[in-house]
Amino acid sequence: MLDYMVSLYRTVPVSSDCLSDWLASWLAQQQTRCHDHHFSANFPWRETGLPQHTFLQRELTVNGQRYLTGPRYLGGDPAQPFIEIVARDGPIDYAVASAIMQAWQPLKPLKLRILLPASHPDIGLNDQLIFISDSAKHALPPDEDISLVKAGRRDFPACLQAINHAYRASWHTLPHLRDQLMATSKQELREDIAGGHVLLIVWQDMVAGLMICVPRRLTFIEGFQIMDEVIMPAYQGRGLAARAQQRLLQQLNHHYGEKALLTGTILPGNTPSLRSAQNAGRHCVLKYQFFTPADLAPDLVVI
Repeated sequence: MLDYMVSLYRTVPVSSDCLSDWLASWLAQQQTRCHDHHFSANFPWRETGLPQHTFLQRELTVNGQRYLTGPRYLGGDPAQPFIEIVARDGPIDYAVASAIMQAWQPLKPLKLRILLPASHPDIGLNDQLIFISDSAKHALPPDEDISLVKAGRRDFPACLQAINHAYRASWHTLPHLRDQLMATSKQELREDIAGGHVLLIVWQDMVAGLMICVPRRLTFIEGFQIMDEVIMPAYQGRGLAARAQQRLLQQLNHHYGEKALLTGTILPGNTPSLRSAQNAGRHCVLKYQFFTPADLAPDLVVI
């Protein structure tokens, strides 16, 4: 399974050895979820009336190939179950997708989800796009008008206000994403400030927004993930989001070396965030896609 996954994701811009190490560690973690009852306890097994073990991940064998699969709920909504195809050692066609859906029928899944290279043709609906930094951008001269200052406890009210104002503006300008753009909660913000993960974006000596960046693994990619970034409405239109990301990239490079990666997920319809990531030198390398067996017409489409 590891060899197939390394081949599948070879376009991720790291060395083959690094990619192999990442995937091996990630696969080992995912395989433990086939028998980890702490994992299955997080699902609504009581509400559904299903045994708790129903929600363990499963390795299915279809036509001699192995497929590691697991249950998920869109936005945590019990009414929207889907099945994640976590890993595999073979292609997926109509017959394979149908077999996976059938194996999980007790959950009544609505669709399947898979992580594909960004260059792969779309097979269903894009869920999230995964962006990664380009090391070439580290060489850019520092933007002296932008600085990033670590937020402290006393900054909590201002940070919360900035988030609320920015999201209200986004919900107005991007109404099609109203139910998908989720603002950082008060508790999350407190925890991120305590952890030193919240950076104030200071432009010309004024706090223009903030960025939350956490060292963590995004799917199998190890790096620093942008969890949220907001520019207050009064300061939008100056490219500050992209400039702040470039500044952060330079700081990460200084502290952790050129191998430090800045990652993040962006919704396909979030045009401002897509533009900021691209202007900062980050590129879409992977995409999560929802699909059903019907999207893989028999004998025509294979992923």
